[in-house]
Amino acid sequence: MIDLIGPAGNPDSDSDPDDSPPAAKLLLLDGFQVLVDDQPLAIPLSARRVVAYVALRSRSSRAEVAGTLWPEVPDSKAQACLRTALWRLRQLSDHPLVTGDETLWLDESLDVDVSTLIAAIQRVINEGECGADRGLLPTLATMGELLPGWYDDWVLLGRERLRQLQLHALELTAQGLTCDGRYAEAIEAAMAAVRLEPLRESATRVLIEVHLAEDNVVEAMRRLEFFRRSLATELGVEPTEELVELVRSRQTVTHARRDRPRILRRHRNLA
Repeated sequence: MIDLIGPAGNPDSDSDPDDSPPAAKLLLLDGFQVLVDDQPLAIPLSARRVVAYVALRSRSSRAEVAGTLWPEVPDSKAQACLRTALWRLRQLSDHPLVTGDETLWLDESLDVDVSTLIAAIQRVINEGECGADRGLLPTLATMGELLPGWYDDWVLLGRERLRQLQLHALELTAQGLTCDGRYAEAIEAAMAAVRLEPLRESATRVLIEVHLAEDNVVEAMRRLEFFRRSLATELGVEPTEELVELVRSRQTVTHARRDRPRILRRHRNLA
């Protein structure tokens, strides 16, 4: 975000607040939108595609951007289309969006929702299961789709990358909440991962582990059986032996606990 206080964040700065550049945001989740001072900026489709592509690629050469966004025309025509799109962007607002000459990137003052989310997710992944940021759960569980309705290959690739990061972060968050004994929230995180990818075994395993941590063996068995049926129906395969053994081992312990009073009573009767 842009510092609107003054140089170096000093509230006593002599600079006029009205001289500060407008705050600008680029939203790519649940649709494309650019906000300048919280007001939407109307951007032509060709220019929108340039902004979105550069945002997802971080830095790109002019040749790459032009060749990817206008593949059906000769290189010279594609470069001309790119120049026109960049010119239109400069006319729309005093706030720079895409900067650079031969290499293009987003202006550093632009707040991009996807970049902020990816940075937070990567922190969760880097911290590991018992150090993960639990506060990200509401965002992870309800985050929108990247550029819905866009079907370019580069969008689909970015969408899949974000989905995989979301899945890993949800699983780690569930494991972290389990470490804290916050089982209801752990189940919420694990269920969000399962909803996102019902046939992903690692998501189902995390959910089963939460149930077992609560000693809810029946819930774990029910989830395993549901997963088994789903795999058989959709893919014609079985869960891994490791997942089956995870539940089976707890069933054995549960049966031993249940049978122990019966054995003790029999010993007392014999005595």
